Amino acid sequence: MLELTRETREKLRRYLINADPFLWGVLDSKNKKGRIQELKSMGYLTHYPEKFNYNYSKINQDLLVEVGVEGILENIIIPKVRALFTPEVLEYFRRCWEQGQTPHVKYLREQGLYKRRIGEREIYEDSFRYEQPSGYKDPPFIFLQIHSQQNFVERWTVFGGLWFEDIEPLL
Repeated sequence: MLELTRETREKLRRYLINADPFLWGVLDSKNKKGRIQELKSMGYLTHYPEKFNYNYSKINQDLLVEVGVEGILENIIIPKVRALFTPEVLEYFRRCWEQGQTPHVKYLREQGLYKRRIGEREIYEDSFRYEQPSGYKDPPFIFLQIHSQQNFVERWTVFGGLWFEDIEPLL
């Protein structure tokens, strides 16, 4: 079990309840109903009825009561990130983060993490080895803001900083 100080727990809780997208985009589903079903399949929020109209604030509150910050990190966030990114990719991302730079789009494509999109079409330049993109787009969008029209990495997301500064050191 993760050992969080009270300060770290409260910081991560605040970031979690204000996260956009929900749970920093680590879930595979693209809409609220699908995300709830995914969480239910993981054994969480099983008391939610089939037809509901809860907002994400309520869903976050219920998750925090049910499993707490540590449980969300240990059972949802960390396993999803590890399933989407190899240890080598996460290490490369960390090195980039520590040097104050972002990974190049070419690296993301070479790793099969990103495919350029034009409108709704997807351009497959390499084979995409992950079964389903995370959140609304490809897995790197959890860590990086990518300007897909101009095809470059703009900056790190809030989650990127939290992962490298607060979550990963706990592992």
